[in-house]
Amino acid sequence: MNYWQVAAGEGSRDYSDVFLKFGVMLVGGGDPGPFYERQDYYKGHAGWRADIVRFSEEAKEGDVVILKRPHGKKWEIIAAGRIIGDYEYLELFEDVEGWDLQHCRKVEWVCPNEKMYIGGLTRGTFRRVFSQLPIEKALQILDEGKKIKADILPPVAEKVSDEQLVENLVDSGLRPIDAETVISTIWRVRRLAHWYTKYGEDISEHETRTFLIVPVLQALGWSEQKMKIEWKNIDIAFFQQVYRADGNLCVMILESKRMSEGLKYAERQAQTYQKRFPECLRLIVSDGLCYRLYEKHRGQWKWIAYFNLLRLKNRHPYYSDIKGASEVFVNLMPR
Repeated sequence: MNYWQVAAGEGSRDYSDVFLKFGVMLVGGGDPGPFYERQDYYKGHAGWRADIVRFSEEAKEGDVVILKRPHGKKWEIIAAGRIIGDYEYLELFEDVEGWDLQHCRKVEWVCPNEKMYIGGLTRGTFRRVFSQLPIEKALQILDEGKKIKADILPPVAEKVSDEQLVENLVDSGLRPIDAETVISTIWRVRRLAHWYTKYGEDISEHETRTFLIVPVLQALGWSEQKMKIEWKNIDIAFFQQVYRADGNLCVMILESKRMSEGLKYAERQAQTYQKRFPECLRLIVSDGLCYRLYEKHRGQWKWIAYFNLLRLKNRHPYYSDIKGASEVFVNLMPR
């Protein structure tokens, strides 16, 4: 039996909740295809591709895995578990917070009874553990901790074609010529996003907002006179009428993040706005490609819809109660 450590994101990205909810561990990139069909691509390389070789071939059923998260100079053990199945390639996880994590192993996770921070682990997505302390802690968690019951994996969400999106926007009141403008803008943003993926490692939040987000909003019908950038510490504020300094009704808020930074924590930031702007009922969080739509219910923001511009779907990829691309686009339109 071997001991492994797996990371669920880094920095501001954290998808450990996905691991625990569905009883899986996931690594990427998965877009190049299944490991056993593309061994020539994955083998013979260092870095993330070497992680996938270890994940697919070397890790065995019954091995112990530590789910880790950095915490200063130490590591938090989020859970420990045992691998219970062979390698799988699941399309379901092609978009996890914007990342392609289709390489999957099933795991029976057990969470510690209290927060646990230790040394002895190392950086990297999927690596062997040799240090005795984390091994002892993992075995302790497996023996004493809280077992997590995994949810059944939902079916893969259906793709939404650009033509289907146009029809939905027209049905919701957008002029056909304007709907076509939305689609052409999406194509342009996709091309720019692919360029940023290759050459834009240092792309700032301001660039994301200016070059990826604002063009989509304008194509949907928002004029410059009804949007304010960095207004009262809000990234973008939207107004029902043309903005006037002496009186305004903020009807929607958008919080922007850097590409691939993750959207969860922006939601917490936006929660601070609900008391300052009680009339605002819609909140958007976006990194330029991924969009989360929240609506206010009983004074609290509720996440209701999601889309990724590169992978438009009829609902969230794996949270089946979260709606998809058409719902977000329709709610982004001026009312």
